Amino acid sequence: MEDVLSFKIVDQEYALPVENIESVVDKADVTPVPNSKYFLVGLINLRGRIVPVIELTKILGIDVPDDHIYENILVLKINEEEIGMYVDDVENVLSIDPTKLEKFQSKESVYSDKVKGVIKIENRLIVYLDLESILEAEFKK
Repeated sequence: MEDVLSFKIVDQEYALPVENIESVVDKADVTPVPNSKYFLVGLINLRGRIVPVIELTKILGIDVPDDHIYENILVLKINEEEIGMYVDDVENVLSIDPTKLEKFQSKESVYSDKVKGVIKIENRLIVYLDLESILEAEFKK
């Protein structure tokens, strides 16, 4: 079994391994970084540490209404690096069996190479992200 944290961005529910989660903080003032990657919103000062904040919807190509306001920043530790990610709501911690993940059938899907699979729990479909692969691919561009 593996523990994951589920969260919402716009109307979709996603999950990441609990071991990558450091904290959830209220959305803070973000300082923009000129000439940065398209998905990097900017930097926040988190208890004296400078943490970059990303907008995952830009990487995944998900349309977000112009007036959309994120509620929280999920602070993650990925490959020993701290990174913040805009999220709307943090849902709950789930224990899942990784062998029971549903795989995407289409290789054309926006998610195909960015997810570990889909978690099905009752009437919920939760996209289990492979954030390490997503960030590695984006920072190489």
